[in-house]
Amino acid sequence: MKLGIYSLEKTLFEGDAEKIIARTPMGEITVLDKHLPLISTLVGPAVDIVDKKGEKTILPISSGFLEVRPESEAIILAEEK
Repeated sequence: MKLGIYSLEKTLFEGDAEKIIARTPMGEITVLDKHLPLISTLVGPAVDIVDKKGEKTILPISSGFLEVRPESEAIILAEEK
């Protein structure tokens, strides 16, 4: 899926992701390709991105919003730590 992670100051990540692991106020979620549409608030300490090669990138955040769109696209608006 296409993933974009943005803060007010800059682009933190743009690219393809196999899965996104994020923390919400209700607990941890994993978003995979073709996930149902979703909008959720996020809490820290980080968002984990796993690419198609299985490599993990960890982006520290303190809070944010996640939107998963039906066309295999996700956007995160984040406040950096």
